[in-house]
Amino acid sequence: MEEKVVMAIDGGATKTAITLQLTNGKTLFNKISTGSNIHAIGIKHVERVITDLLMEAYQAIPNTHIEVAAFAMAGIDTSHDMSIIKGIIENCLNNVPFEINTIIVENDVHSTLLGLTDGKPGALVLSGTGSIAYAFDGKDLMVRTGGWGHLAADEGSGYWVGQQILRAIIRAEDGRTNKPTYLKTLLFEKLQVTNIEQLLAWVYHPEFTNAQMASISSILSDAIERGDETAIHIAKSAAKELSILAITVLEKIQYTGEVFTLYMNGGILRNHIVIKDLFQQYVSTKYPNISFELCQDAPIQYILKRALSEVNKVNK
Repeated sequence: MEEKVVMAIDGGATKTAITLQLTNGKTLFNKISTGSNIHAIGIKHVERVITDLLMEAYQAIPNTHIEVAAFAMAGIDTSHDMSIIKGIIENCLNNVPFEINTIIVENDVHSTLLGLTDGKPGALVLSGTGSIAYAFDGKDLMVRTGGWGHLAADEGSGYWVGQQILRAIIRAEDGRTNKPTYLKTLLFEKLQVTNIEQLLAWVYHPEFTNAQMASISSILSDAIERGDETAIHIAKSAAKELSILAITVLEKIQYTGEVFTLYMNGGILRNHIVIKDLFQQYVSTKYPNISFELCQDAPIQYILKRALSEVNKVNK
């Protein structure tokens, strides 16, 4: 049987990845670019990022026929968002002469969960720049909780943690709390600033992004290791918010305690052990039979599996 080509695009808030792969697993092209969430950088910038990636892929392997192209995009939170993203992808493909049989456009976490479960029941909680949860009952019900963006929600996300750190530093600087915190020292070191004025100039820069706010979260673990009470409180709050996402999405598929895997992904759950452990503890209190699994591969690998599953459907 002739090997077919699938394409996966993972359009996240922080970075966008593209991979073209044969159905036998051989990779033909890989590239990573900047983020492509419409709510973070706008339509024109997203179109430029996607078009550039597609053009580079086409130049590397011209005249390639693609069986399935899966566009897994952050920022698809409503039907209106979906229509905008589909329009962007259509414009991008008009500029790149790929021949594509089937195009899938989905929220990035939706696609990732389908790639993870391969048709079986499961749930995924992601805490990266933003936060969101999806659950699939293994039949026809796919539900979500969260993922509404930093202005409306995203509790427990990297952006949210970064914001809590920034607010704690400002409160301490104002004298609105008597609780000392090491977070200020760590953040000043990270950003190479020496005073609050320089910190605020960084935050209020016209090109400041969600990803930059989320990057602040990286100092939390160091502060926790030093016993910083403010940092520990932020970690507990983040874990609690993420557990609420998970519990709510499980309730939506009427989970009753059977064998079930809850997958975890994103920088907060992958890199902050205290938050991950507390999150599992909070969820297990409600659902003691849940099995937790930290995603080991890059999201693009699960989106490739999502594309491959569509090829398999056609071949059956």
